[in-house]
Parts: sequence; structure tokens; C-alpha cells
Amino acid sequence: MTNNLSIFLSRFANLSNEELDAFVSIFKPISINKYDHLFLENEMLTKIYYIDDGMLRGYYNKQNVEITTHFYFGPTILTDLIAVREKSPTKLNVQALKQSNCMVAEFSDLDLLIDNYKNIEEVFFKFLEILYLFGVMRQHSFIFETPQERYIKLFNERPKVLAEIPQQYISSYLGIKPETLSRIKNRIFKNI
Repeated sequence: MTNNLSIFLSRFANLSNEELDAFVSIFKPISINKYDHLFLENEMLTKIYYIDDGMLRGYYNKQNVEITTHFYFGPTILTDLIAVREKSPTKLNVQALKQSNCMVAEFSDLDLLIDNYKNIEEVFFKFLEILYLFGVMRQHSFIFETPQERYIKLFNERPKVLAEIPQQYISSYLGIKPETLSRIKNRIFKNI
């Protein structure tokens, strides 16, 4: 798992062996069972997670309705950065949709590494830039695209989501009801 973490990090910056070893050393392996949560709303978060393999979803509760906003496939890194930085309870829930192997570290340990290693700071700057761009593009899709266009885009850009995620979570992610998703799929695939 630590080798996969090193490979993942190298996508964002060229880290020396010392930097890689320092980064990997702050993480401890954990396993998340299917349908268990990595963390739940109202928890105080101080950790950052590396997802080596597995499949998780991020969601919020609003008036007893789960609103899916993210799907996480390994390898990736995640936390609720707002909750960590503001030292406030998270509003996000992260649930494993299948057995997932992860690593966890204290965010404060990561901050120390960033202070000591410029390249590790670059890794997180580039990673956060990707997350920001993804968030803005998702926001634009809700403003400028129809639900059918959002589904087709998801189909083209993230086929793994459609292949592996239950339909009720996909419809929530797209901001539509399950029956609307069924109608969209019927329209699209009827013409094929």
C-alpha cells in the first residue's frame, strides 16, 4: 500500500526518496468494511485519508435525505478540509460502498511535513487545484446542463461510477430522483 501511495504522490511532484519516506511514515493502514463510515457528520476531524483501493461515497444529510456529492475510488486522498481548518464539526459523511483499504494520518503531521519539505507542499497545492477545478466544473454542470447532459457527461468521463455505484446514489449525485434517472437512461439507450 505504501508503494501505491508513493506512485500516487509522484503524479503531482517529483519527490525525493527522503520526502516519500517522510510522507509515508506519518500514515497508518486501516480497513473499512462495506457500508461502514470513514467518518460521520458532527465529528471533529483532525485526519487525512489515503484511499488505496476501494469505493466510497461522500454525502450530506438534509432534512433526513442523503445527498451524494462525491465518489472516491483509490488511489486518492480525502478529508473535509473546511472542518479540519476551521476546527468545526464536519457536515460530510464518507461511507465505504465496498471493502476499502486506506491509510490515515493526523493533519497536523502533514502540516509539519509541508513546513519542512517544499515538494510536499507542491503535491498538495496541485492536488487542491485539481479538486477546486472539479468542484467548479460540477457547479457549472448544475447551472448550465440538463440532467440528461449531466448523465451523459458522467457516462463519458467516469464510466466506473455508472458500472459500480448503486443507482440511488447516482441519481442523488446528479441531483435528480431515481425515476427521472430511469427515464433518462431509457431515452438514451432506446436510440442505440
